[in-house]
Amino acid sequence: MSKRSGSPPPLPPPKRVHIASPQTAHHAIPFSFDNSFYDELILCIFSHLSWIDLCSAQATNRNWARLATDNELWRKLYLKIFGRTRLRGVRGFIGRMDGREIKPLPGRAKADDLRDWKWMFRISSNWRRGRCSVEQLPSTFTFTANYDEVDLSTQTHILLAGSLTITASSRLSNTPVINISGASDNVHSLVCQSSYGPSHLTALAVDQSPPVANQIRLAAFLATGEFVIFLVNHFQPSPPIRKLTYIPPRRSNRTSPIVQAVYHHPLLITLSQSFTISIYDLSRDSIRHSQSLSSFTSFPPASLVLSTQSSTNYKLVIAYALPVYPTHWSVGATELIIAGPSTPEISSTSTILPASLSFTRDISHPTAEPMTVIATRTARAIDVPQGWMDENKLRAMREQWSRKVAKVVDTQTDGKWVVVAPGDQLLPYTPRSSSSSSASLTSPSPFHCTYRSSSGISSSPFHSSAGLQLYRLSLPSSSSVSAPIPKLTFVRTLHGQSGPVTALALADGRCVSLGYNGSIWVWDLEGGTGAEVAGPQLQADESPSISCAKGTVAFDERRILTAHGDDVVVRRFDV
Repeated sequence: MSKRSGSPPPLPPPKRVHIASPQTAHHAIPFSFDNSFYDELILCIFSHLSWIDLCSAQATNRNWARLATDNELWRKLYLKIFGRTRLRGVRGFIGRMDGREIKPLPGRAKADDLRDWKWMFRISSNWRRGRCSVEQLPSTFTFTANYDEVDLSTQTHILLAGSLTITASSRLSNTPVINISGASDNVHSLVCQSSYGPSHLTALAVDQSPPVANQIRLAAFLATGEFVIFLVNHFQPSPPIRKLTYIPPRRSNRTSPIVQAVYHHPLLITLSQSFTISIYDLSRDSIRHSQSLSSFTSFPPASLVLSTQSSTNYKLVIAYALPVYPTHWSVGATELIIAGPSTPEISSTSTILPASLSFTRDISHPTAEPMTVIATRTARAIDVPQGWMDENKLRAMREQWSRKVAKVVDTQTDGKWVVVAPGDQLLPYTPRSSSSSSASLTSPSPFHCTYRSSSGISSSPFHSSAGLQLYRLSLPSSSSVSAPIPKLTFVRTLHGQSGPVTALALADGRCVSLGYNGSIWVWDLEGGTGAEVAGPQLQADESPSISCAKGTVAFDERRILTAHGDDVVVRRFDV
């Protein structure tokens, strides 16, 4: 007797019923492209569409709108077009708290699952096209010192830290004030009163290290050389806490006034108007000055970038203006390696660096002192070769010589790129005194210093005050003796600005330029593209006091803040 064959295994149920059952044949669903394919197959087809076609497919029906917003589709599109896994312009530790991130259970999802890739694509596309919304921050500055003469060097300092907007005016006042506003539009004021009487704020710096208990550190610097460290809640602005206060033992060019500062706790680095770098150790809830470095061949404007090279070392990159014989200017950059607080001890026979040295001179010595410079390297845009020159070196020198400018309005770097904003040589000449009297409260800001050729000779027939010079900074690893030397290589000239530039901001390969006439351009330095965000807003003959004032610009991954005088305008790209 033969065995009976078993029944076949049951088929898996379909994901979607595409036809009606025999009992309900008279109610059959119409056959269409939408109900004849599985979701996986439609997603595979959508993966071959461009972002424009994918947006058009969302208007077909609800099912396609659901599938066309698949996060994986937009992740692949974002990486294909923009080539990175995050928004550009992100600085420091701050995370976004705008409701676009999903909050999973701990350990249940990866970091990529928290990102809205379509929203990131929209923001990056708005940056590329210059599309944004515009709003003006309410003016909250009050001044108790009145002066009849209008100082055109007055500017508004701007810092962005996550959802916080930090602004401060450089006007002379009995009680200089810093305003901090968050997403809820609540404004808190920090009073930075000087022990020497009326003063004004010259620089601000926010701590780049991870926050502790949602508290970030903010450093505020006064023209008298004093500075204060505040603790601020970066999630929600609240009354800040005054943590530390530093009062210099005497007034000197080293401490007054401070024009630039960078902060990565416990390391604080300041740059004075006389171009002296001071290094402070803020560990153990105290302020200790550890080293000073001076330069007599470097001048403002300058830009500082601080990063952690390892757990024991910091790296500081500074870009600045260099004089070129006879009366022109170029740009240079210097890298400084600074020992951290936990540098291991070395033998007592090692050479200890002096407390003051020229940072433009290449040095490389081990040191047992924490928070001191252990190595420096310098690169210049115009560098005369030593000895005799052949035709190739002479041709390179002529090309470099043609890029010298009559004045440098601003210089910015992010450690990889250096952007120089040339100035108009017709602006008045403002000398920079090297004596201690240059630190007086009524002295103009060093960012408004102008350097005009007495002969009135233009550096090049192709020179334009609206064209920005872009350089690539190469700092190869110096671990071996045969390592390549650092180079500052000219890449291109960025054309597009309709007038002279008053301020630059540079971070993460993106540059934002602000013109005296209010025009704003955004430059993608890696892609070589630019977009106009705002056209000319001011005319020099309509309001000379405004169009000649020093402007300020700052940006993060979602917004640009600009200031002319006391007016602060926000342009948001997350729209």
